[in-house]
Amino acid sequence: MKLDNTLIIVADLGELKVFRVKKHEGIVGNELKISHSLEIVNDLDYIATHKKISELVSDKAGNFKGGNLEDNKLEDQIEKRTIKDIASDIDSIVKNEKPKRLFLAFAKESNNQLIESLNPDTRDLIAKNIKLNLIKEDKNKILSYFE
Repeated sequence: MKLDNTLIIVADLGELKVFRVKKHEGIVGNELKISHSLEIVNDLDYIATHKKISELVSDKAGNFKGGNLEDNKLEDQIEKRTIKDIASDIDSIVKNEKPKRLFLAFAKESNNQLIESLNPDTRDLIAKNIKLNLIKEDKNKILSYFE
């Protein structure tokens, strides 16, 4: 598989990492050996999803007690906003880096929502979309998920 000018993006609701695929060529014996590695391009954090609802809002007395339906709605709104922010950041990175293809890994639960939030031009560049959270995976193993 040709990996020239390919970006790999792994993300979850708290972080986004962008890697550029680097090609390495060397001669071993009489053979040309080609290998690839990942070079970090960008690493972004999304703070709001790391915070507890009680850190974001409180009742009139300054206390926040228990959870309720309104808390769940707020959590859903924060998640939707974060997904839109992630999509916007991906669109900006793709616009700036101008890759030929894009590999994406994002959690199954929110993957479709992220894809729908991306610019059509960005969506068209996605060669592989994996519904996994690889954000904590060793960078040396990430490429193997896309082969």
